[in-house]
Amino acid sequence: MMRLFRLPALAALVIAGAPAAAQLRAEKRVDLAVPVQLAPGQGAIVVGFRRPDRMSMGKAGSVAFSRYDLAKREVVFQPRDAKKRGDTTTYWVMARSGDRKLAVDHAVLIVSPGDYVLFGASPGMVGLVTNTMCLGAPTFSVAAGETVYFGDVTPYIGVKLVDGTRASAMAYSSHPEDARKAVAGQPALLTGFRPAALRNGATYGCVAQEMTAYRVPGVEELGAAEPSPTPDLPAGEPPAVPTAPAPAG
Repeated sequence: MMRLFRLPALAALVIAGAPAAAQLRAEKRVDLAVPVQLAPGQGAIVVGFRRPDRMSMGKAGSVAFSRYDLAKREVVFQPRDAKKRGDTTTYWVMARSGDRKLAVDHAVLIVSPGDYVLFGASPGMVGLVTNTMCLGAPTFSVAAGETVYFGDVTPYIGVKLVDGTRASAMAYSSHPEDARKAVAGQPALLTGFRPAALRNGATYGCVAQEMTAYRVPGVEELGAAEPSPTPDLPAGEPPAVPTAPAPAG
């Protein structure tokens, strides 16, 4: 009889240690209280939510990333038939803050490898991003087996500025050692841990209530996209040049 009671506990341990399933939309935080594994072809993104002062304490927030095409300078949306085709690509990532009483908490999300761009970041209601950073945002890459730390954001809601106006924001800061400590008990995440190699200035089509830009201080700019290659022409054949039609008469 005692063996029967042990079976559910054993099953729970097996499930907890199994690799997370691939997600087209990565929106569920990894539970760092149980063993985490990365399946082949998976990586992870870490986002910190920091509350260092009375204006941010008790505040929540969300940060969204989208898959990004560096060559086309455009976000990559999930195809309609992705699930039907068994696609395991992560197209959308939503990092939500956790316990608002904590001075800092970290969201870890399992993703597929590739390039990602900051899509939006909003303080307040968890899971809701009302803006888009389409006019210029940081981009970064995640390789298989890597745990890439994006940075920390601090949620501010309606704080009073020096000029007397009020504003809401998600302020960026970088504390990689704190993020490393957060995953220290997870060998699968710690082995490939690294800060993101951010590059500012990634643009894409704008669709949101608020269209803006987000620039991380001290990181390099993405630069202009490389021009499309000119097709090879047969030797001795000049490229065609349009000419004006001959005058009538």
